[in-house]
Parts: sequence; C-alpha cells; structure tokens
Amino acid sequence: MYTKKGYPEEGEFIICTIAKVLPHSVFATLDEYSKKEGMIHTSEMDRRWVRNMKVYLKIGRQLVCKVMDVDKERNQINLSIRRVGEGQRRSKMQKWKNEKRADDLLQFFAKKNKLEIEEIYKKFDENIISNYEGLYPFMLEVTQLGEDTLKELKIQSKQAHELFALIKQRIKIPKSEINGELHMHSTKGDGVNAIKNAVEDIIETAKKKDYDISINYIGAPKYQLKISAENKKRADQASEEIVSRLQSLLGGKSNVEFVKNRS
Repeated sequence: MYTKKGYPEEGEFIICTIAKVLPHSVFATLDEYSKKEGMIHTSEMDRRWVRNMKVYLKIGRQLVCKVMDVDKERNQINLSIRRVGEGQRRSKMQKWKNEKRADDLLQFFAKKNKLEIEEIYKKFDENIISNYEGLYPFMLEVTQLGEDTLKELKIQSKQAHELFALIKQRIKIPKSEINGELHMHSTKGDGVNAIKNAVEDIIETAKKKDYDISINYIGAPKYQLKISAENKKRADQASEEIVSRLQSLLGGKSNVEFVKNRS
C-alpha cells in the first residue's frame, strides 16, 4: 500500500491499526504514513472502551483517530479516538476504502506490465499526492478529464494508455441520487393508460439525457422514482424536468407531484 512520507498534520483524521495495548495507553501504527506510530491515552478514549479495552482495543483492529499533536524531534504523535465523530469516522473510512481500490489497481497494473510497484509509486510523487489528496482523487480526475492527465506521471505512452483504460474500467465517477414518490392524477378519460404511457415516455426520454432514472409502481396513484445524476443540483433539476414533462403529457388539469424522501 502506498504510504506518505513525513508526519501527519495536527487535527488530521487518519487510519490507524492497534499494535500494542498497555494499562493506560494504546500504541497504533499510522497506516497512511511510512514507519510512523502514535499513542492514544485512555483520556482520549470513550469510557466504555477504557472499561473494556480487551474487547474494543484488540491488536490488529483498524480505526479512525484524530491527530492531537506532533513532536517531530521526539518522533511522538498523540492521537484521540473520542474526538472523532461518527460522520467523520464514516467519511474517513470511505476515503480509505477508495484509496485501497486505487492502490489495488496500481498493484494489478504493475504485475501485468512486470514493473516494480515501488517504481510506480515514485511516479506518484509528493506533489501529485498532495495536490490531489490521494491516489483515488487523481484517478477520478483522469476519468473525468481524460488520458492527458496521466502526462503528470511521465510514463511511456503505451503504459499511459494501458493505465488509462484500466482506470476507466475500474474507477467510476460517483453519482448523486435522490429518491421519492411521484403522485399522478390524470383527468383524461383513460387515466390509467395515460399515466402508463407517460411513464414509458419519460423512461425513454431519460436514456437521451445526462441522468438515469428508475420508476416502480407502488399503488395508484403512487410511483417510486429514483434519479441518478453527476451532482445533487442536476438530480434536482432532473426531477423538475420529469414533473414538467409528465404534466404536459397528462394534460393541463392533471396533477403531478414529486415528494422527495428526506436524506
């Protein structure tokens, strides 16, 4: 796994693995940094964890810590568990999983091309890692902007082409989703078929748009609607377009409403 050189910043959230458990403290390796270890005092743990250290703080357990202070001269890094909120923990863990995916991709690329992984890592120098804040964000940029982005790595054009194809295959641009219920009332004589035809129309229309939809029948007059787009703003715009289109298809006196689920 690619590791950063140097020290983490104070206030940074990092991934750690428990290495040693003592009566009043725990030592953990910093998984994102090369040959670095930090200390978590019991005062920086949840009381429940302190009372049951053997249960919650087993050697090998991976967790998210907050960097409290760094003493480079003494090579000491103090960490905290209790100052990590649940949302911060989930967010950091997701970023770590994404980095692992990106690293696995590089491992596969190196093996396939009979290259040393350390040589590949050197191409992702500190400037690229710091500018993009990781391997995964850089690969997302490659997916969005194209193969020319790989010129920063200064690798052979054939290898760059192969790496680009691999990134496009494995790294997908995350989409924003909104879910909710469509409530539809038609004043046309054959309202059921009118609604059915209107739904089929917007499904076909969506295939030509920059968003994806899925519609499932719940029970008259309700349908479950899910919209996926490049961002939340576009997804919300798409919902307005869909409602407007349905209203037009069903007639002016018909009623169409989209009730978005609370996130």
